[in-house]
Amino acid sequence: MAGEQSRGHPAPGGAAYVVLTHRDWPQVQRLARAIRSSSPEAFVLIAHDDRTTAFPTETDDPRVQVFVHGLDTDWGSWELVEATLRAFDEVRRRADPSMVVLVSGQDYPIRPLAEWEADVLAAGGWVGRAEALHYTAHWGRTRGEGQDELTRYAYRWFRTPLARLGFRVGGRAGAALRRVRGAIALRLEPVLSVRVVRRGRGVHWGIRRPTPFSAERPCHSGSQWLAICRPELDRLLDEDLAPGSRLRRFYRRTIIPDESAIVTPLAWRSPPADRAPVTDVSWDAELDQPTVRTLDDLDRLESSGSAFCRKVDPVASADLMDALDRRIPAAAAEE
Repeated sequence: MAGEQSRGHPAPGGAAYVVLTHRDWPQVQRLARAIRSSSPEAFVLIAHDDRTTAFPTETDDPRVQVFVHGLDTDWGSWELVEATLRAFDEVRRRADPSMVVLVSGQDYPIRPLAEWEADVLAAGGWVGRAEALHYTAHWGRTRGEGQDELTRYAYRWFRTPLARLGFRVGGRAGAALRRVRGAIALRLEPVLSVRVVRRGRGVHWGIRRPTPFSAERPCHSGSQWLAICRPELDRLLDEDLAPGSRLRRFYRRTIIPDESAIVTPLAWRSPPADRAPVTDVSWDAELDQPTVRTLDDLDRLESSGSAFCRKVDPVASADLMDALDRRIPAAAAEE
């Protein structure tokens, strides 16, 4: 049992934070300190992809630990979900928490976390966002109806040998090839699709396949940044996405599964709690990435109701983080 495995760890039963990281140890240290300052009983597990930057194996705080999962967590890959599930299982074993929160190493707390944790536990279930996806593909030159994000999960996806090698045809020949590729995928969309995971592993071809989804249990999409109370976490790890489970095997051959694989089984059991998102994110549509938060965002962030903001930069966001460090302990002292 998880509680038996975690004997010897101080103060089990509190909140645990899983922080997904791949670089910038000083900033991750600052984030861990901010979490522990705002929630003194919290446990922090830093789940690290060490391909480019090695992190220390030990810290000076016994309730902040580093877990090197050994996976290549490229954006939009299954390995990102696999690393998350492994970290959830690891933090359950090490800390026996009453709730687990998933954040990024580029997040930062914007409100007193101990207060927020109590609110989440009182609500029960899980905090996040889940939207049921519905899409009907069309033959020919007309795009389908609904949210075509569903094709990420309704198709079995493959990468070509050239894509695996990172080879890209440039110039006019490349442009012509991409037009032909797009036209073929559009005309055959009910059975064939193509997607380019631009910040990840490039071009993927998809073939339609049977899915575990139904009208009663549709595929959902939502943010990967979540707070999950212990009963829901146990069902997620031991049943829905247990090693060898159908759903875990299914999502292995999807693209961008981190936006669906975890929220879908959670949403099948219960809708998310009526709370603000765990992390407040402002999106730059042109760059297709989160905007960097600065001191100018302080008032908006504090009124958001979220526990964290994303993303912070050690230099551009320094004044914002300093202001939050000053305000959060003061607010916690007034509780």
